[in-house]
Amino acid sequence: MAGDPGTICFTVDVEWAHPAVLQDVRDLFDMHGVRATFFCTHPGIDVGPHERGLHPNYRRYGTTLRELRARIGTAAMAEIDEEELYRHVLRTTLDFAPEAKGARSHSLFYDSLMIPLYREFGLEYDSSYQLPLTPGLQPIWKEYDVLELPIYFADHFELKTGATGFDIGRLHLERPGLKVINLHPNMLYLNAASDRHYMVSKAFYHDQERLLEARFSGRGIRSMVLDLLAHVALKSLSTATLGEVNERWRSLPRWT
Repeated sequence: MAGDPGTICFTVDVEWAHPAVLQDVRDLFDMHGVRATFFCTHPGIDVGPHERGLHPNYRRYGTTLRELRARIGTAAMAEIDEEELYRHVLRTTLDFAPEAKGARSHSLFYDSLMIPLYREFGLEYDSSYQLPLTPGLQPIWKEYDVLELPIYFADHFELKTGATGFDIGRLHLERPGLKVINLHPNMLYLNAASDRHYMVSKAFYHDQERLLEARFSGRGIRSMVLDLLAHVALKSLSTATLGEVNERWRSLPRWT
């Protein structure tokens, strides 16, 4: 249930993944009866019964702003202030999932200017703060009625640090606190075993056949997530989408 203080939330940053790779991730959740939140980077993303959120790319040379620059020119682009650029990115990304209630920025980018814009566009929560393996996490009220749902664990964090050695026991799921898990389709599809393994695969990022050929046969992110999903199902652990946590938290007293 979304109100359980130890609730586990599976989330996916879609990251322009190939449809077959994204379907593979959906299948993993569906096999274990777990609903997840998918943060969308582009149009046409079908996640079935799962939640869709936004994954806006605010980088000046990222997809959205690069397309704007190509359309209006570099000189005109330089005249636009940051707030208006953020507004353009949000407006563009919202077209990918108009029903979205939450966002997670690409590269976990954060600027306080974004928060009033989230409310302007009807967004209620953000999930861009990463506080790895921190016990006792809970939603945090920000200004403009925006709720922050901090990230407890991320696959790319694991690849860069080796913090758990792909051992779910070292996630300490028994400890109190909200546990938002941040995953990426290509890392799961590859069963990425190191940051280098993942970075090398970027040369064929949208070629699902080559990605499958490059899948690691030993312990990696995929095997860890499969263990985690099986453990959640076996122990009937509490799971929720971020939207469900947001909805539940809005019914509780604030700052008490």
